Amino acid sequence: MKIDLIEKVRKTISKYDMINEGERLLAGLSGGADSVALLLCLLELGYDIRACHVNHCLRGAESDRDQKFCEELCERLGVELIVRRIDVKGYCQANSLSTEEGARILRYKAFEEAECSKICTAHNLDDCLETALFNLARGSGLKGISSIPPKRDNIVRPMIACSRSEIEEFLAQRGQGFVTDSTNLEDEYSRNKIRHKVIPVLKELNPSLVKTFGETVERLREDSRFLEEQADRFVESIRIEGGYDRNALAAADGPVRDRAIMKILSENGIQVSSERINAVGEIAANGGKVNVKQNCFAATRYGKLYFYMSDDVLDKDQEPVKVIPGTVYQWGTRRISFEILENSEGYEKIYKMFTYSCLDYDKIKGELVMRKRLPGDKIRLVNRDFRSDLRILLKDGFGPEERSSAVILSDDEGVVLCERYGPADRVKLDEDTGRVLIVRDCEV
Repeated sequence: MKIDLIEKVRKTISKYDMINEGERLLAGLSGGADSVALLLCLLELGYDIRACHVNHCLRGAESDRDQKFCEELCERLGVELIVRRIDVKGYCQANSLSTEEGARILRYKAFEEAECSKICTAHNLDDCLETALFNLARGSGLKGISSIPPKRDNIVRPMIACSRSEIEEFLAQRGQGFVTDSTNLEDEYSRNKIRHKVIPVLKELNPSLVKTFGETVERLREDSRFLEEQADRFVESIRIEGGYDRNALAAADGPVRDRAIMKILSENGIQVSSERINAVGEIAANGGKVNVKQNCFAATRYGKLYFYMSDDVLDKDQEPVKVIPGTVYQWGTRRISFEILENSEGYEKIYKMFTYSCLDYDKIKGELVMRKRLPGDKIRLVNRDFRSDLRILLKDGFGPEERSSAVILSDDEGVVLCERYGPADRVKLDEDTGRVLIVRDCEV
């Protein structure tokens, strides 16, 4: 039976809206059956195309054979070919990566450097089946079992619905040769074990395995797409200042909640894992905090879920600042200003306006500095007959992510002001106050 692979590729491109009119395409060309068939199909469909061959320099003479094959093929077809030779071993050693992962990163980097509108790769239906089984074996959700997406950003996969047998038959009908990567015949890599050992057994149970999987994965992708869209809208709906509505997140249906947490983790620069998804879901439901990566925590407070870096990281380079009135200082992520007001209308009016952020400047002893809390810091607040521990005040008055930038002022005799609690009793305003120091947050 004659395989109309070109028509199948055309329908896939149309179905997933992969390519727009006038775009220049880059076809990844390894010399293998899949990439050769892809190049032929795109050419016959009339697209403006160039090819890119990446020589990974991992298989000695065989790698050079593949490069020569691609050069001769493109010369015969009249297709512009870009060749990139890359040092995969050196890159992987320098970045502690597996050979497969390092090669993939460098390969796609080479593709991006070609500066075409779309990058076309030759992933096919058999690749999708192998990937789905691999993800299932490692543990995965619906997205992983849905396997390789037909398109992602500027990367498109026009042969995603074509089986390997269809591709090889298409090439045979045209008398078009291709090269075979000898490592694909070995069982050293996990994917090859699935290809050579697992799938043959499954085909004994269902000879139409690949076709059946193709129909199933289409439905799975649609389900996954729908849930992803629901999660996108949900995350936008629970955004609040400085974080996310914890209660709304906890009350969401599981499939949407877990996907929302995945998106929240990603947009906060945190690698997604099932452990982190479960941990964030737990504190959304019950409160608390959890370490989600080095020095970064997810926490809840007053109905909000938020992320913060630990005080140790934020405090590392923050030195005490000598306060000079009329100056604005950078303090953590904030800008703090200090200004003097003359007490010409009575201290009560000023005190009412700035109860927790003012003090009698003339009562300062020695040098006034803004600094972090120190072990043992205490303050006797206005009209109190006892001294309060700053550690407890900051814990009660600030969220964990805020404490590192809380304003604490001290002079030669100790702490004179703690933000949100006000001045020490010894520097409070009274009828004899002349100059009042006002502490304010400035807009960045």
